Amino acid sequence: MIDDELIQKVHTFLDEQESADKFSGALLVAHKNHPILTTARGYAIRPELLHNQPDTKFNIASVTKMFTAIAIMQLVEKEKLELHVPISIYDASLPYADQITVHQLLTHTAGFDSYWNDAYRAARSELRTINGYLKLFADTPLLFSPGTRHHYGNAGYVVLGALIEQVSGLSYYEYMKSEIFQVAGMKDTDFYEMDVPIANCAIGYTRENWFTPKAGQLRSNQFIYAVKGSPSEHCFSTVQDLFLFFQALQNQRLVGRLHLELCFIPHATGEQAGVSYGYGFHILDDGEHGHVIGHGGRALGGDAFALMYDLGYTVIVLANYDRPSARTVLNRIADMLIE
Repeated sequence: MIDDELIQKVHTFLDEQESADKFSGALLVAHKNHPILTTARGYAIRPELLHNQPDTKFNIASVTKMFTAIAIMQLVEKEKLELHVPISIYDASLPYADQITVHQLLTHTAGFDSYWNDAYRAARSELRTINGYLKLFADTPLLFSPGTRHHYGNAGYVVLGALIEQVSGLSYYEYMKSEIFQVAGMKDTDFYEMDVPIANCAIGYTRENWFTPKAGQLRSNQFIYAVKGSPSEHCFSTVQDLFLFFQALQNQRLVGRLHLELCFIPHATGEQAGVSYGYGFHILDDGEHGHVIGHGGRALGGDAFALMYDLGYTVIVLANYDRPSARTVLNRIADMLIE
């Protein structure tokens, strides 16, 4: 399919999804490193108060893990961290530090689960530091012996954030801003504190049930998540900034080729067929859409994907609706790429 035809078909599909109130968000499609379509649908603030724009900031959920993984690989490249030694060498106070390695944390094979527990719910209005997140699971037993299997979770990437602080001398958030976002030119990406007004930022809207018995009722997610995101999730970004991140990777402005390739090769078999996990990146080989590298993220009131296809396309979809809002759009575009 030629690009002009692809663009028109995507616009038509997005119009249909918006009309059915199934998609609210922004989209960027690039071909051979040049954006060919950047657009948005739906509302950043409802009811019908502020339209989403191509530069609207969205909660990117677990897409955040790519940033943390690249920060870790920068420090590995600078020989401030090693991949296969116990992290107790760097900070013995971290949970299970004498049992786990950076490699295991990056690949979700260290045995950690997620931290969405009662402690999280009680503390979410005060969570602004990595140490605050560590306290949520520091005493929680590992699910399995480190290195014995893969289990995707969020807690392990918080430990990686603590390691970044320990060996860099900066807070995790300062490091990400100076060494990742600014270097890549990502001016609209940050771990915003959600009790402070943020310009051009989408509120997430969910129909899923977590705290209330009223599943199906559209609610804002502003009182569901922590006030500030973690090294695992809930950074805010735009489709353009995520494209700039991918460009910075490909141009080796963030990390050299050797250490980037370590991120892009399978280290653990994923929990879905055709999906493997590298260092902070999913690797997809479904036999139909070619080789795909990137990450997805799912939240209550958020759905996000940033993927690079070996077909020469980059597709970034960010939504402020529940999954499958962005996934449906992504899947349809992926099929269009091979039509």
